[in-house]
Amino acid sequence: MHAHTREVDPLAEVVLRTEDDFLAIGCEEFFFPFGRALRDPQHPLIYDVNCLRAAVGRPSMDELWTAFRKIGGRSTRYQRVVSRAPETIRWLDELLLPRGFSRQACVAMVHRGGVPRAPVPEGYEIHLVDREDRALIEKVCASQDSVRRKEAWYGTVVSEQMDEMALRQMRLGGAEFLAAVTRTGRVAGSLLLWCHDGVGFIADVGTVPSHRRKGIASALVAAATVVAREKGCDLVALTARRDDAPRRIYERLDFQVVGESVDWVRSS
Repeated sequence: MHAHTREVDPLAEVVLRTEDDFLAIGCEEFFFPFGRALRDPQHPLIYDVNCLRAAVGRPSMDELWTAFRKIGGRSTRYQRVVSRAPETIRWLDELLLPRGFSRQACVAMVHRGGVPRAPVPEGYEIHLVDREDRALIEKVCASQDSVRRKEAWYGTVVSEQMDEMALRQMRLGGAEFLAAVTRTGRVAGSLLLWCHDGVGFIADVGTVPSHRRKGIASALVAAATVVAREKGCDLVALTARRDDAPRRIYERLDFQVVGESVDWVRSS
């Protein structure tokens, strides 16, 4: 049984709503009585932004089909629903799992104060990437592509669309890349930081496979926390898959789990 359905912590709601707002930058939005739908016609292969988010209540399959059609029907790669409401999670498990949807749980995590301790590994520097530094941004995108290649959903076009979306989040939303750079100028890892309404939201943390197990991800997240504090953010937050290794990295940096969301996805 999927038992993780405790009541939603108000802080978790802040984090998960911030994630929704971050993903919505540049997207079309539609609001239904049972959730918030995002559609990104320019990037139809990315399921994070072509889906129903913040689902609530007990939507019927017909209602969900209405949302899927509005999002793009079969022009999108996946059908995806995300919820953080415990009763809705129980309902959607019963409704969607027998219909071929897979299930994944993510945790909302926060750093409440101070700065995490994580030294920058020898031979690397952490850079806050200038939005006009096209050469470095191209290297960051190349590093992100190498990180994504292990994912089951990976495809060259999908990865290119994700890069375009990140650049749009920079251009329209003010997000910034932080990059771990070697002495020879290679990007070994990176993340995206969005500071909004007092919350520093960290996304897309990734280390190039050949540079892993050196503490680069920890150093990047610690540096992003410093930047967010300098920008006046009282709260620094991120989300992670509940059962994956990166969560342990963030816990060692004193990020605490404050809530969960669940998503259900299947191919269109």
